[in-house]
Amino acid sequence: MMGKKTILSSGFGLGFYIPALLLEHQLNARQQQAEVVVFENYIVGEKKEKIADSRFDYHKNFALARIAQKMPIDIRDSIDFEAVNGLLDTWEQEGRSEFIALSGHWIYILDMYSERIGIESLNVTLLYVDSELSPSWKGVKKYVPDYQKRYREQYLFDAAEGRALYRLDVTNEPVVPYDSRPYRFTVHGGGWGMGTYLAKVEELEREYALDLSIYHESDFDLSNTNHRYWMVDPTWEAWKKDPVTGKHTFPRIGEIRAGEAPVFTTDNQATHHHLYDNMKQAKGIISKPGGSTLIDSLASATPIIFLDPFGPHEQKNADLWIKLGFGISYDTWKQGGFSLELLQPLHEALASQRTAIPNYVDALFDHKLTR
Repeated sequence: MMGKKTILSSGFGLGFYIPALLLEHQLNARQQQAEVVVFENYIVGEKKEKIADSRFDYHKNFALARIAQKMPIDIRDSIDFEAVNGLLDTWEQEGRSEFIALSGHWIYILDMYSERIGIESLNVTLLYVDSELSPSWKGVKKYVPDYQKRYREQYLFDAAEGRALYRLDVTNEPVVPYDSRPYRFTVHGGGWGMGTYLAKVEELEREYALDLSIYHESDFDLSNTNHRYWMVDPTWEAWKKDPVTGKHTFPRIGEIRAGEAPVFTTDNQATHHHLYDNMKQAKGIISKPGGSTLIDSLASATPIIFLDPFGPHEQKNADLWIKLGFGISYDTWKQGGFSLELLQPLHEALASQRTAIPNYVDALFDHKLTR
């Protein structure tokens, strides 16, 4: 049995946050203590207050978001070091030594902790959910270029090697057969509703019914009852814990219907995020190529139709998925007349190959990680 695993995440987007909660739940289910800690609880208040504004700006202007991610910043300017020292005091008192970090922002704090207790006392895995380094890792590399020498690096999907090394299951349910799935597609823009998905709906709805993840009710005409519209509760924030359980929770999501007040529910969210329930039954996921979407795709054997990437790391994600026969670009699918015949082989490849790809939690728990 390992010591308590501390899973270091970020709530800035959901691409790190949701995999962190999946890890926590699945380790806890094996009687392995694990806890998610969210970086935004350790930044100064004025910086945290601006996150909501950035999220809205990036939703409205994807070009702005893509420019912003190209500009590495020194995140240490935002860290509340008084709060961090309190956190490190707690870790030291509890003898914490086992860490999984999903965001590069934690490197500075891990380095501070290693100075306290000694690097030889730590067992840290830097878990990359994208197939090459994403902005938080590239940002820290600019200021601390040798960080990877101190800690173990682990990719789930590796663009350089051109393969999927590990899968992270979302549930333990069997894959839904493709022929039994309804003619629906899940369309989303990640946790912040970013990307070009809004512009694709008009031509998509001529062909199929859609499950649309919306950022705001004004994004779509809700009167089209062929579609279903889903939205994260705007009052929910990743860095806020549930007052009853004292733990971080999956996003509260509700179905949005014209003329009805939304009801945001936590049903099924003790174990996984609600939108996965749509994805596992969809004919395809239409989205920008975020790493967490790759996790959902492989877990459910649902092909991804790729929209424009957020940055070079997401383009690498798309390139890898297409190379493996798990996904297709939106333009290629459109040129093929939005045909399901182009997608069926992608599902079959996912369904057949996923069983040959080791489960990350199994490998972690059984100490069988190979790299």
